Parts: sequence; structure tokens; C-alpha cells
Amino acid sequence: MKNVRASKRPWGLADWFGVAALILLVVCSLILYVRLRATDMVIESLMNALLYGLIGVNVVMLPFLLIRWRHAAVKIVAGVLALILSGGMLYAISAADSVQKALQNISGQQVEEEITYIYVDKDNKDDIGDAVDYHFGALAAADVENTTALLAKLTEGLGAEVTHASYDGVPELVQALYDGEVDGIILNQGYIALLEEMEEYADFSERTRVFYEFTTKREVEPIKPNPAITREPFVVYCSGIDSRRTNINIKSLSDVNIMAIVNPETRQVLLLNTPRDYYLPLVSAPYTGKLDKLTHAGAISIEESMKVLSQLYGVEGDYYIRVNFAGLVQIVDALDGIEVVSETSFTTVPLSVNDKNEKPYTFKEGVNQLDGNSALAFCRERKHLKDGDNQRGRNQMAVIKGIVDKAVSPQILSSYDELLKAVEGCFITNMPYEDMSGLVKMQLKDMRGWNITTYAVSGSGDMEPCATMPGMNLWVMRPNEEMVNIAKGLVQQVINGEVPTLPEK
Repeated sequence: MKNVRASKRPWGLADWFGVAALILLVVCSLILYVRLRATDMVIESLMNALLYGLIGVNVVMLPFLLIRWRHAAVKIVAGVLALILSGGMLYAISAADSVQKALQNISGQQVEEEITYIYVDKDNKDDIGDAVDYHFGALAAADVENTTALLAKLTEGLGAEVTHASYDGVPELVQALYDGEVDGIILNQGYIALLEEMEEYADFSERTRVFYEFTTKREVEPIKPNPAITREPFVVYCSGIDSRRTNINIKSLSDVNIMAIVNPETRQVLLLNTPRDYYLPLVSAPYTGKLDKLTHAGAISIEESMKVLSQLYGVEGDYYIRVNFAGLVQIVDALDGIEVVSETSFTTVPLSVNDKNEKPYTFKEGVNQLDGNSALAFCRERKHLKDGDNQRGRNQMAVIKGIVDKAVSPQILSSYDELLKAVEGCFITNMPYEDMSGLVKMQLKDMRGWNITTYAVSGSGDMEPCATMPGMNLWVMRPNEEMVNIAKGLVQQVINGEVPTLPEK
């Protein structure tokens, strides 16, 4: 009689708590399953396992949360457990949402920005509204499209025709400002770093100020997803820019130029480094066939850099990735550091790391544990390296290898949120989201490791004219044809499914 009365007792607070907890558990289970499927990042076998697991949890919890137990404590304990499980599901839902949004934000880049400045003497106190009678200077045959657009904008804003003089080279243009021939000069942001590499113009930023900033945006046609991304080889151009304070979408010189040839079936990756000063023919008009430094191609567009390298190695680039130095620091720190093998021992020069750290770093030959700042120092140093820029390129590939090794390890699960925050704003790619999800699912399917091989080409230095910098002879590196041919052979080995064989040193 006692048990009958217990089963028929009125519903109390514990009973209603159990019902509410069960409803929450069921709803969270449904949302989690739907949300994970929507990311298209989880393989079918894991989705099925998740489905069966969620059904099992709900079935087991059902009697504890619905049946009116003799002791209310049983239902309260079951309800608390259901709340804990629901909380874990809500966290997983939030994580899935963050991953998808972050990858969508960095993938399929469709806008490229470019900045053109008007510079005046640093003592000039006028503002742009006072420039009605100004006479400007501009380059005659470089950056013509942006210059024309800027002049038209000024004419419209000032309500009067803006006059300007044309100069053949950047030094002549700057000298015209120094000598008072013009009141201001129109100069693309990409030229400033190159100009200040010249001793006579090293103080350009100190002698001038930005009078007006003009930003243009170019729509980049998105590429179509590749349904064979997990079966056929593909090529990714990796561009590193020394632009730590600007929008990652802005055109910039490319200090790091690495082609990654990837064979997803054999899990072979070849990282091929090309020095920034390599003297190569450009591809796009109006510079087609004219020689210039590889780094200057980035000031035309990131696609131009990829085309120049594709032409050099005889393999078409499929995707590009761009990261700035600030992004490197954040990514490595988000991974809780990386392990990098250095070919030589060296110490960096002071002030070569970043604005917050002025001390040198010392690296040993062999394995080094690096955080973000030390990884950046390792990548940027060249003055204290016997092989200079060539060794720097090899060091950069060693850091990329360290990042990849850490990123594909199970340890990444504990720091995924920090990593997503790090890459947003510091990392972009034109790889479609669908291709990214395909590669992620491939990795989840078998968790196989990747064999990463690195090779760097080199050459000999000389002073030569550069197409995008008229009037300036700059130091360039003429390609070593033998090394380029070796690189071409390594590329074909990876594409053909072979293990790349490096030449004996």
C-alpha cells in the first residue's frame, strides 16, 4: 500500500524540475546534432556515433526524470546531471558555431584593398580643404589607375581642376617634393618601404606627413570548390607580409614566398621557398615580361605573386594564404608554442622582433621550443645568419612545419578557441569553405600524419632596374637555374605520388 501511495503522490517541485531538465536535454541534443551537421566538418561515421550516443543518453535519463520516485533526491540528482550534460552540449554548439564562422571569415576572400597617399612636407599645416591651388606630383607610368581615381576624387571634393606633374621614377618624384617643385606627391603605400631602403631617402617618413589617404577596393572573383580536393594534388601559395598594423586585405610587399605542393593521397607536402629578392619576369599588364623582385609582385596583387611563382616552377597555383607577422605571433601562442628544428645556432639583433620586445633571442642548432615572439624572431632574422636571406627562408619553412605538426595533433582540441581568435584578422585565404571542410573530414577519417619536405632555391646578387620602381636600381637575386630545376623535379615527384628526394649536400 505504501508503494502505491508513493506512485500516486501529487507532483512536486522535484518532478517539475525533472521534466524541465529532460526537455532541455532533448532540445540541446537536437540542436547539437543539427549544428554539427551544418558545419560539414564531421565525417558521417562520427555523426552516426554522435546520434546514437545522444539517443542513448536521453533514453537512459528518461525514466529518472519522468517517473515520480519515492525519494525526490533521485530526481534532483538526475536533473542536475541532465543540466550538466546540457551545459556541455551548449558549449559544443557554441564551439561549432565559432569554428564555422571563423573559417568562413578567413576563407574565400573577395575584396582586396589598396591605399594611395598624398604626402606633403612635415611642416605643412594645411588640410585637404586648403589644397585648391596645390600642384601635385605623380608617377607617369606606375599606379596610374589609382592616381587617376584620386585626382578625380580631389577635383570633385575641391570643386576645381587639380593640376599635377608626372615623374618617371620614385626618387625624382620625392625629390620634386623636397625641392618645392610640387606641393604634394601622390604615392602608393607599397612604395614607402622600398623607398626608405635607399640611404638618401631613409628619413622620408620623418620629413613628410600624410596629407590625404585614398583607399580603393577591388572585388576578387571567388574560386569554385574542388570536389577532388582530398584525392588530387594541389598547390598553395603562402605569402607572409611585414604589415603588423594594417588590414590584412591591403596589398603589400610579400617578404615570405613559399609554395606548398600537397598530395592528399600520399600525405606528402613540399614546402618550396623562393627569396623575396628573386629577379623574375612579371605576368600581368602593364608589366608583362618585365623583370622585378618577387616581393614587388605582391604590391600588384597576391594573385600576381602566385602567377610569377607558377611560371617559375611550371606548376599552377590553386590557392593562396596570406598571414602577417602579428598573426604569426598570435597563432603560435594560441598553439601553446611549437617545436622547431634550427639548422644552425644564431642570435637575433635587437629591435628586430616587435614593438614590445627589444631584446635579442638566441637559438641553438637542433630542436628549439618557441613561443610567438621567439618564432617571429626566428623567422625574421637574416643579418646574423651566414647564408643571410637564404637561411631565413629555410627558417620560415621550419616554423611553418612546426605550426602544421602542432595543428594536426590532438593537442589542438584544447586551444581551438584561442587559435580561431588568432587567425581572424591576421590570416586570409581564397580557399573555399567547402574545400577546407573536405580536408578537415579527410584528416578526421584516419588521423594520418603528413610528411613535410622543405627546399629553398638561391642565386647571386646584383644591382638591377625593377619594373614597378621606375628610376631605381635595386639589389636583386638572379636565380640559380640548377636549383630551380631541382625544385621543379621535387614538385613533379610530389604530384606523381612519389616521396621527394632531396639532393645530397
